[in-house]
Amino acid sequence: MNRNVLHFVRKTSQLKATFINDQITKHERYNPFVVVKERIEKLYDGGFADFDFEKSKVLLLDQNKDFSYKYRKKICNPDKIRIFNYIRENNISILHFHYGTDAGLYYEIMKESKLPSVVSFYGYDASSFPKAYFGLGKVFLKKRVFKNATRVLAMSEDMKKDFMNIGCEEEKIIVHYYGVNGEIYFYPERKYTDKEKVILLDVCSLVPQKGHLFLLKGINELVKKGIKNFELRIVGTGEMKSSLINFVRENNLKEYVIFLGAMKAHSEEILREYKNAEIFVHPSVIPENGDKEGIPGTISEAMFSGLPVVSTYHAGIPYIIEDGKTGLLVKEWDLGKLSDAILLLINDVNIRERIGRSAQKNAKENLDLKLREEELEKIYDSLIIINF
Repeated sequence: MNRNVLHFVRKTSQLKATFINDQITKHERYNPFVVVKERIEKLYDGGFADFDFEKSKVLLLDQNKDFSYKYRKKICNPDKIRIFNYIRENNISILHFHYGTDAGLYYEIMKESKLPSVVSFYGYDASSFPKAYFGLGKVFLKKRVFKNATRVLAMSEDMKKDFMNIGCEEEKIIVHYYGVNGEIYFYPERKYTDKEKVILLDVCSLVPQKGHLFLLKGINELVKKGIKNFELRIVGTGEMKSSLINFVRENNLKEYVIFLGAMKAHSEEILREYKNAEIFVHPSVIPENGDKEGIPGTISEAMFSGLPVVSTYHAGIPYIIEDGKTGLLVKEWDLGKLSDAILLLINDVNIRERIGRSAQKNAKENLDLKLREEELEKIYDSLIIINF
């Protein structure tokens, strides 16, 4: 069986987002090829990975935003011809599109190639985008993606329900979480000890659905109660940076909250933050625009490192965290419960250790990239056999 897979992304910057980068670069039995439409140098705001464009097999399409691409939201005929030639020259056997929205730009490739295809959704493309443009986002996904894709990959049962609500046939949906590179973040040597100052950590891009404002309000509640033996360290950058910094200043929280900016994924710098922390906090929320997470990769990384996680009943998070066992979950925007959960872990090192070790065990058994990559390649296998 030929095992050449062609990955489609819209922007070069997406190849430096770890959740896409790992799926492409960590194949075991498949040879990855890549198609990209736009060259964008901006890095992913949360954590970014290296991607060697010189050594990788990448087809970079025409960089001009032609009429078809700009106004009809699809690639032009010359780009299509280049892609079909690339498929033929490299004996491609399966197509993998990243982000449902971007898959819609390439839908004619899915439709006309006669090759099996999978489309990975990651969050907003399954939650807020269907409501965009007065509901035309839903039509876009139904007619272009769901109709033409062989299989659609949902990160959780919650996302699967979203697909079905916007018109995807259930038999096309496979629940598949991509996982994280566990061997990098696995930290069995972690010591759980009482400390004068407990370090809280959050790692992600500074966008509304990540829940930073909710978190900072919860931190403010703790300080109002006289709890001061902690420090919150926030890794990442993004559109909310200024407003979050303003909140910290206006509420006199500068002594308790430190913004560290974006860090390179898998770097010694980010690993040091995980190792030095005692608690990981990531209370995702649904903002006004309706965006939802899939399963935040940094939560999985924190679990691998043995950190107890405080998060929310949001999207796919409850599918990897069992409240009270492998983490603590609260309802979105419940400030009282959030501050209580954080305080519980600050005050009780034994609970931190029990939950942290349980989380680490769960991550190693269920969330590791190698295991998830094996599952992804089995999905490829099954579709190629059916197509053959």
